[in-house]
Amino acid sequence: MVRTVGLAGGGILLAYALLSIATGQRSAAFGDLAQLVPPLAYAALTLALARRCRGQVRVFWNLNAVHGVMWTVGQAVWTYYDLARGGVPVMSPTDPLFFVSSIPLAAALYGRPERDRPRWLFDIVLLDLVLIALFAAFVYIYFVVSIAVTNGSEQLYNRNLTQLLNARNLLLASWAGSVWLTSSSAAWRRMLGVYAAGLTLNFAGGIAYDVIDRSGQYAAGGLWDLVWMAPYVAMALAAAVAFDEKLFEPSEEAPPLARLPVVSLIAIALLVAIPAIDEIARRLLDVSPEVESLRTRLALAMMIPFGFVVVVREFLSRRALIRAGQQLVSTREQLVQKEKLAAVGQLVSGVAHELNNPLQGVLGYAELMLASRPSAPETEELRAIRDNANRAAGIVRNLLTFAGRTSSARGWQQMNRIVRDAVAMREPRLLSAGIDLRIEIADRLPLVYVDHARLEDVLVNLIQNAENAIGARRSGDGPPTQVPTTARGEIVLTTKWRGEPDRILVEVADNGSGLRNEDLTRVFDPFFTTREVGQGSGLGLSVCYGIVREHGGQITARNNPEGGAVFTVELPVMAESLASVAAAGPHAPAPARGFQTRAVTSGEASYTVVPPDADELAASPHRRKALVVDDEESNAALVRRVLAGAGYDVESTTLSRRALVMIERTAYDAVIADVKMPELSGQELYGRVCQIRPEMARRFIFITGDIDGDDTREFLDQSRCSYFMKPFNLERLTAAVDMLTGKGSPDAIG
Repeated sequence: MVRTVGLAGGGILLAYALLSIATGQRSAAFGDLAQLVPPLAYAALTLALARRCRGQVRVFWNLNAVHGVMWTVGQAVWTYYDLARGGVPVMSPTDPLFFVSSIPLAAALYGRPERDRPRWLFDIVLLDLVLIALFAAFVYIYFVVSIAVTNGSEQLYNRNLTQLLNARNLLLASWAGSVWLTSSSAAWRRMLGVYAAGLTLNFAGGIAYDVIDRSGQYAAGGLWDLVWMAPYVAMALAAAVAFDEKLFEPSEEAPPLARLPVVSLIAIALLVAIPAIDEIARRLLDVSPEVESLRTRLALAMMIPFGFVVVVREFLSRRALIRAGQQLVSTREQLVQKEKLAAVGQLVSGVAHELNNPLQGVLGYAELMLASRPSAPETEELRAIRDNANRAAGIVRNLLTFAGRTSSARGWQQMNRIVRDAVAMREPRLLSAGIDLRIEIADRLPLVYVDHARLEDVLVNLIQNAENAIGARRSGDGPPTQVPTTARGEIVLTTKWRGEPDRILVEVADNGSGLRNEDLTRVFDPFFTTREVGQGSGLGLSVCYGIVREHGGQITARNNPEGGAVFTVELPVMAESLASVAAAGPHAPAPARGFQTRAVTSGEASYTVVPPDADELAASPHRRKALVVDDEESNAALVRRVLAGAGYDVESTTLSRRALVMIERTAYDAVIADVKMPELSGQELYGRVCQIRPEMARRFIFITGDIDGDDTREFLDQSRCSYFMKPFNLERLTAAVDMLTGKGSPDAIG
């Protein structure tokens, strides 16, 4: 775009120069009308650019567009007087418009487009802009208007106006240079450098025009009019640089709060400057007593609104500092909580992995003994062993979910639909319990890249938590609350969209017993519960925390001032969601054709089965040799025994290096390998087998205690091999091996 704007701007300037020379540099109509084009084109360009931007960058370009419109209107009025009224008077009505057109530029530079600003700072920035406008108005009225209204000399009026405009242009150019030099981003420095060059050209053009006008050589329609057109071409190039560099949003954080009092001192300095300017002007400038009296009254009058704005600004600054301090304390508490939960997550991940191996043995051998048709008392005892082991496995899976060690199947989803599905699942149960369930859904929410089933589980869990809180309030077991014990229960689910940053909020509010203040920082800790012993494991909210965090969001809890608790799930959308997915690894895209994925639920472990291609089955349809590689001897023996019972010729080893030698010697129909092993990991073993026996790349089935990192997720997805999370169902594993060797079909897995 820089090339296009540069050629267009250069073409306009060149065309004007040629036509000006052709008309003898004396056509006032041509000069006046031609000067309408650059500012109007600049306003259109910056307005179009602002529509692509957001935050402070959009404000910056919108203010530049306002300046372009104001200058165009002033030039149009000038053209009207020059062509229709026989000439522009010295004390022209366009002078105030040309002067105040600089205020949007000053406001744009003050806002620092490259720096983001929190919403609470908006009121303070707005009042700063009011101060700038008031001070500019005071200076203009004091030095220029006072001459016009007291019948002062036109020469003095023109001199004061020219000097004031030159000083204004110098201030804007210096300010732009300061912003350019203090910007830390290379891309922003390039754009702001061109922008500062445009304002510097504007200052230099004003000086040149002043010199030429005083010498009597200026004439409308001449080449000197280029000094008013060239700055807009340069500033349009700055807008084109911003477009090419994709500077559509701030890239730097706002300055620290410690700088707020400094800005307040500047505001107070401007207030003090008003009487100081009046005193210095009375001593140094030779004006009539009438002008001097008017100026003194003006200075006193301007101090009233100026002082009021300064006082209000100081009040808002102090309030912002207090609010920011409170926010800092809250942020610090949240950071401590996140660090604590992250440490707990790492701990439970390791514990869960170590527990899954013995649990696999307990469940596996219990299933084997049940399959041998024992006596009735033994069957009952074995079922008790199996059920309790499954319960322990469920707790382990919840811990892994909290730690973010589980897989998910994400896709672009409508958050409102997930909310409705969760409500539909729990609404009949709540109605029978005398609890009203209400949803307040925002329209036209953007899509989110999430796992529908797991986010639905989060909402269902929060609704159940709210139901329990209402029950505790009715029975008087919970903390004191403003809601009467006889009040009808109510749960409200609300969806909202917060634009900056792009986040979708889902709130679950209830009129239950609420939470104790000391419990607010512990509600997401594993095994923490406010219910009686035996009524809950204390993992429900921990699981919710793990799922939401895995999606790049956050979940918080607070008490409602009117009674009850409010849980807020905050999820990223658009670019933030895509970044979260990229950070989570390549498991995010839709699985390849033929995948059958079972997500983690409370009742069964996760597994993914990938049917082999038809040509792979045809290559060796009758080979039934299997190799089991697991560093846990009990698990290896268990799988070997099950597969041998299914008719396979099975070998096993607990050493992965020995397994590599065995595979090099024998081409197995199926290899069941653990992912985490000493010597060679499952991933390393697979890589070496692919080198020595490429035909066995799809003959692996992996088993793992947990998915302990993005590299493991990436490996399992890219290998396109089936995998099972421990503790797994032996029948399903056998069915997967049957499918891999051509003996069974995917439907047999269940």
